[in-house]
Order: sequence, then C-alpha cells, then structure tokens
Amino acid sequence: MRAMIKKQTAVPSMASVLHRSNLYIALIAVLLAGISLFAFSVMALRPYMLDNLKLSARSVAYAVEAAVVFDDRDAAAEELNQMVANQPVSAAYVFDHDGSEIARWRAEENDGWGSLEKLVAGIFLDQPAVEPIHHNGKEIGSVKLESSGHDLAVFIVVVLLCGLISLVLCGVVAWHLSRRASVEIVDPLRHLASVTAAARRERRFGARVEPAAIAELRSLGDDFNALLAELASWQEQMRNHTEILAHQANHDSLTDLANRTYFETRLDQALAAMRGNGGHAALFFIDADRFKAINDELGHEVGDLVLCTIARRLHAKVREGDLVARIGGDEFAVLLYPLNDLSQAERIAGNMLDSMSEPLKLPSDMLLTVSLSIGIALFPDHASDAAGLLKKADEAMYESKRAGRGIYSIAPPAERESN
Repeated sequence: MRAMIKKQTAVPSMASVLHRSNLYIALIAVLLAGISLFAFSVMALRPYMLDNLKLSARSVAYAVEAAVVFDDRDAAAEELNQMVANQPVSAAYVFDHDGSEIARWRAEENDGWGSLEKLVAGIFLDQPAVEPIHHNGKEIGSVKLESSGHDLAVFIVVVLLCGLISLVLCGVVAWHLSRRASVEIVDPLRHLASVTAAARRERRFGARVEPAAIAELRSLGDDFNALLAELASWQEQMRNHTEILAHQANHDSLTDLANRTYFETRLDQALAAMRGNGGHAALFFIDADRFKAINDELGHEVGDLVLCTIARRLHAKVREGDLVARIGGDEFAVLLYPLNDLSQAERIAGNMLDSMSEPLKLPSDMLLTVSLSIGIALFPDHASDAAGLLKKADEAMYESKRAGRGIYSIAPPAERESN
C-alpha cells in the first residue's frame, strides 16, 4: 500500500497578509497613476512636437526658396544643413515643382540612443512635416522633414527615471505605513488570540483584552471581555456546585461530619500509607449511651439535637488533620493519624468523655446529660486492614458498654485474643 504524504504548506500570518496587501495596493495605485500621467503627457506633447516640426519645415522652405528658383543644388544642400543640423530632425528633403529631389540631409546614426529615438519617432511622430515653397505666389517646390524623436525620447527617459525614483520612494513610505497599519490591526487580534487560547486550554477566564485603538476591534474586545466575565461566573458557580455536591456526597447531612463511605476511603488510604512508612494510627468507635430511649421518649428533634451536639464536641477534641465521622444512627468513628503513642489516643478519648459531662439544654429548658462508650483499636497492633480495625474497635466499644458505659476501652492485642 502506497503511503500518502501530504506536504504541509506554511500558513502566512495575518500581519504578513495585511502588510503585503496594503503594500501591493499602494504600489499598484502609484504605478497606475504614473502610467496614466505618462500617457496623458505624451499625448499632450505629441501635437506640440508635430507643430514645432511643421514650423521648422516652413522656416526651411523660406531659406531654400532662392536656391530652388535658380536650381542651385549645392546652395540648397548648404542651407538645408544649416537649418536642420541642430533641430530634432532625422531627415530633410527639398523637392522642385516636379517632385525631383534637389537636396537631402540625414542625421548621423547612433547605435544605442539613435535606435531609441527611431523607435519613439516611429510610434509617436510617424507623420513627416511637408511645407510648400512659394515664389511670387507660385508653388515651386516643397520641403519634407522627418522627426528624430530626440526630444520626446529624452522626455520619456526623464519621466521613466523620475517615475522609478518616485515608485521606490512611494514603496518605502508605503512599506512603513503598511507595516504600521498592520501592526495596529494585528497586535490587538494577537492579544485576543492569546487570551482565547489561555481560556480554552487552561480554563483561565480572569485575563482581559486591552482596549484597542480601532473602534471595531475595541468593540470586539469589549464583547469578548463580557463573554469571559460570564464564563468566569459560570465556572465559579460550577465549582461551587461541584464542591457542594462533593461535600454532600462525603458528609452526613445532619451533623456535617464525614459519612461512612468517605471515612472508610480515608481509612484505607491512611493504612496504605502507614504500611509503607511504618506509621501508627488509632481508630475510635463511639456510641451514644441510651440514645434509643432518648429518641423514643423525647422525640426525633431532641435526638437530632443530641447527635449534632455530640458531633460538635467530638470534633472540638481531635487534632487538626484527624477525621471524625458519623457512620450510623448514633455511631461515630474517629481516625487519629499519625499517632505517636497510645497515651496520646487515651488522652483524646478522655477529653471526649469529659466534654459530654456538660448537660445539653433542650428547647423545653430541660437539661439532658449524655454519655459515650468508646472503643479504641490501634494499627498495626490490633489489625492490619480497615475491616479488622473497625471490628476490633467495635468490640472494644461493646466492652465499654458492658463495663458500665461512659468510659473507653482498648482492644486487646491479637496474642491475648488468641488465648
């Protein structure tokens, strides 16, 4: 199978396109104006030169009149040479009344300049000047002059040189003006493109387009800035909504503590990290004593108040970075990580129990005292996985309840359990 290779052509920038376009337009305009002016000048000069050639022919006719009357060819040739030698004439002829040539004169040939003069004369001054020779009111002969095109050739060369110089100067000026104009257009667009790229690739909507000097580009920039502001507002709303959803997904709606799913995920992550670096952690399993009786006798509103109070007081006694969660109806769990020693966990558990000694004031102004039963399991002393650690802490919590409630118990080591 033959591979198809596509050649990628370089895409020109807008600055280069505008620069070239403006430069081409300026040069074409100057060139067309120069050509038009040149054509009008040549057309206006042509009748003047033909009239001048005719006047020269008339002067020659006056000068050679006597020589023609006496049929003196030498005199006619001498007069003809004197009259046209310094005139823009390529050839001059004197004829008698029968049309016979009496005298002639031709300019010397010049290889370079003469060819140009001949070409110009052939194109623009192709009509010779013929004037009759009169004597006593009677036509006795004629004079014929052919233009050399010298003056017109000089004029054309000078005009072309001046036009070329003007074209170069206009090109330089047009180049600078075109570059300046293209920069005024392209720089705002380039800045707009960079802000657009940042918004699309990096989702950054805080940048703004600077005001441009051109009204249309300024209006475009203002509209784009307004669009960025709306996108930034939408992004902030989406971020807040996402954070709210994430918080709702990971936290208990009543107490605002972490829920069971989030707690177990964080517990797995902490245990995985400790397996690698040999750290320690403590897991508390906490249950509100006689909560069912409180809920049944005083109502669910009081029960919710009790749960929220417990959550607030538990959270106030842990360290920053520790995790408190509600994992069931009246069941709470606390992850202390990292843990330096067992005494640190016992001190925090004692503070939690002490915090519950203050009675709760109910809406009916009734005071209610609630106690907690806490079970503590240590990693890796009691279990090496999340399920085992939760089980050990739960067993230790029930040991606290059996021992009279309102206390904490530490799960026995694995060796003691096996005995």
